[in-house]
Amino acid sequence: MSKITLNNLKFSNMFSYQEQENIINFNKNKITQLTAPNGSGKSSIALILQEVLFNKNIKNIKKADIINRWSNIKKWWAELNFTIDKTEYVIKVERIGAKSSIKFISNNVDLTEHKVLDTYKNIQELIGLDFNIFSQLTYQSSTDLLEFLKATDTNRKKFLINLFNLEKYIKIGEVLKLKLGDLLKEKVLLSAELNTIKSFLESTQITDLKEFVTVPKIDKELVKTLGILEKQLKEYEETCKKIDKNNMYIEERDKLIFDLSMKAPKEEQKLYTVVEELKNDVNKLQIHKQNLEKSLKGLDTTDECYACGQKIDNSQTKQLYSDLDKDLCNTVIKVDAVKEELEYAKENIAIYEESHNKYNKNKTAILKFEDLSQIIDKNVATEYPNYNTLLDDIAKTRELVKKNDTAVEEATTHNHDVGIHNAKVDALIEQKEDFLSRQTIAENAMVNISYKVNNLEILRKAFSTSGIVAFKLENLTKELEATINYYLSLLSDGQFQVSFRLDKEKLNIIVSNNGVDTPIETVSGGEFSRIQTAILLAIRTLLSKLGGSSVNLLFLDEVTGVLDDEGKEKLIEVLSEDDDLNVFLISHDFTHPLIDKISIVKENNISSIQ
Repeated sequence: MSKITLNNLKFSNMFSYQEQENIINFNKNKITQLTAPNGSGKSSIALILQEVLFNKNIKNIKKADIINRWSNIKKWWAELNFTIDKTEYVIKVERIGAKSSIKFISNNVDLTEHKVLDTYKNIQELIGLDFNIFSQLTYQSSTDLLEFLKATDTNRKKFLINLFNLEKYIKIGEVLKLKLGDLLKEKVLLSAELNTIKSFLESTQITDLKEFVTVPKIDKELVKTLGILEKQLKEYEETCKKIDKNNMYIEERDKLIFDLSMKAPKEEQKLYTVVEELKNDVNKLQIHKQNLEKSLKGLDTTDECYACGQKIDNSQTKQLYSDLDKDLCNTVIKVDAVKEELEYAKENIAIYEESHNKYNKNKTAILKFEDLSQIIDKNVATEYPNYNTLLDDIAKTRELVKKNDTAVEEATTHNHDVGIHNAKVDALIEQKEDFLSRQTIAENAMVNISYKVNNLEILRKAFSTSGIVAFKLENLTKELEATINYYLSLLSDGQFQVSFRLDKEKLNIIVSNNGVDTPIETVSGGEFSRIQTAILLAIRTLLSKLGGSSVNLLFLDEVTGVLDDEGKEKLIEVLSEDDDLNVFLISHDFTHPLIDKISIVKENNISSIQ
């Protein structure tokens, strides 16, 4: 038996607890009262323990929600020290942001795996209890009752099978079932094979072999003659194509018109400069004209004051008006002259560009003529030769070759069909011999498999839930029943007794109240709490006898609230008798004067262990 002793737990910033280190010693006292008002975090200690050992908790609280939401620190950690037999172990878990890590150490040896899940797998194998069993053996509350009691009859039996480590027999049965399934599949395949063999032997008819014929030889000289004729025809066609192409080049060349004596016109870049200068002059004169017209319009040449009507001297104004008018006339004349000069310059540019384009076209025609003259082949004739005779010879030769090929093909096809037919006949003869041989082997194998199937069927039934497991479970439930009733006699003065009734896949619990059978749902809260506690202690006792893993810790959460004073005293008395059990009584209102206490204080939403 593996004896698990949980020593102490350290943790920080988890649930409502403070960031400073919180420490709780599990094996200091046989019974410890854990007192605090509701909502202070009493039950959270059990959840922290589950999270450290199994990477999960019975309330399925996510790791991101475990952190103290009133704290600004985005990190929580926990450390558990425990022993299995005499070997010491330490588990350290930490979560920073969204990343979790674990350290698993034994006697200064690091047992941590590369992956977190692999490390927890090794821890669970070492502990020897799965999560559900561990959580129920270490934590019970008035609201979260022992699953063994509230489960269906079928699940209750599964719980005991798992608790008493009887699933190993079921696993053997499952292996035997798989092996039996494989043999049955093999038997079905053999049966199908024997039916196939029988069907083949009854339905297969083997015909006689056929004769081959002589294949005539291919006339190579005839094929050679045809090749020569086709080559001549091919060359003839190429010659015709060459004549067509050469004639096309000659026709294109003869259509070209050009003048070899034409020279390139002289560059007249200065004409473009003159045009730009004349345009600028016109613009300047136009602006000057507009300014003069504006000035003339603004002059007042009257010789009488508009205000008093007296004569005034306007000779200077008239002289200025005369000068401006004269300048305007000269400017208009200059504008017309410059525009005329600009038009003349533009005409010269147009004449120059026309000459330049004509020269470029003439030059392009000369170059095209030179290129065509180089690619024209003067040795190629301009007319097609006559080839009707060649075509007649090719047609006659092809007909002779075709007749020869047809004769060869027909003979070859016949021999090919004969070969396929004879091969099928030979294959059928050989296949029939193989089928007869295989029939003997399959029949012998069928006898052997049938023998194995019968034996495995017997073993499978023996290792099913109605075989060895049922036998062992019946004996264990009797012992469990006696142990439960022992604890019940202490807790209820013999008022209650529990009995089990196994029915195939179900396990029924019968509660007797002073000799009268009653449904477990009808008992009071205090009576139910005593029955629950008795079953829990009995399971722990029986596990110790069976050599399974035992754990020293038990949290009883608010179970005293439904007990009267006598029931509370009897509970403490019974819990005190187990030397290997450390019990934490969680309560917000019950205290016992002779039992050590641990208080949890919560201030400003932050809890701490006092």
